[in-house]
Amino acid sequence: MNDDPTELLRKHGKSFNFARLFLGSDTGIAAARLYRFCRIVDDIADESTDKEQARNELNNLKNLIIDKQIEHFQVKDFLLLCDEYSIDRHHGITLIEGVTQDLDKVALPSVEALVQYAFRVAGVVGLMMAPILGADKRGYPFAVDLGIGMQLTNIARDVMEDARMQRRYLPAEWVNNASALQILSNESNVQNTVQAATAQLLELAESYYQSGLVGLYFLPPRNSRAIAIAAYIYRQIGRKLLKNQCQYWLQRTIVSTPQKAILAAQALWHLRFSGLADEVCQHENSLHIHLPKHNF
Repeated sequence: MNDDPTELLRKHGKSFNFARLFLGSDTGIAAARLYRFCRIVDDIADESTDKEQARNELNNLKNLIIDKQIEHFQVKDFLLLCDEYSIDRHHGITLIEGVTQDLDKVALPSVEALVQYAFRVAGVVGLMMAPILGADKRGYPFAVDLGIGMQLTNIARDVMEDARMQRRYLPAEWVNNASALQILSNESNVQNTVQAATAQLLELAESYYQSGLVGLYFLPPRNSRAIAIAAYIYRQIGRKLLKNQCQYWLQRTIVSTPQKAILAAQALWHLRFSGLADEVCQHENSLHIHLPKHNF
């Protein structure tokens, strides 16, 4: 494993890497270390040509974490990170279980299944990132929501790419049970349905972003600024999709570096002057109605 934990972040997580620049050095490195672990897990599922081998690798990682096998290079740094920041290592297990779902054909049946999936692969990342950022524990439910919001944006951005991998995360009830193969077709009725479903998905994501931004109150000021910037940049992907009528078959939506700079300025302005996350707020429990009971 490369000793530089920021390498994967610079290569694959450009929006997060941009926001990392606003964190302190130690916090930024720790965040990159967590990202590296998450990326390793994702890559096993997405890059392997042998799904059964990938399943075995993920299961092996899960068992190594359960057994605290620090001798294994792929989990050693994750376990050290958990010890350093009091992260529950079982969140890493939940992440692995969520990513393992992607090894099968994916056709999510409902909004409930969608939110549960987003929690497993991204909400728990928020839970793991929260102690690294020095969050008050009262802010953990909001960290889950920001992770879910970002994952829903991912799904909206990658509808076509996922369909090529036989994955359909849009709930069946939103797309008339259209298959991944149908999404790849040029049938106008399917396109219209999927466009509407993608817009609905981004509307759902917005409710999680709003909650996640409220949770900035529970972070130290410097870290709250960095996370606000990350949220604004990632949310912009969805807003650009909506502006383009969610034409999911077009090239992947990105946010350019100049746009990121503008969004960073907007995030910092709103954080300072708009009253964003400036007082304790109760978490909206309905956002977690589909999630298993956790002691956040």
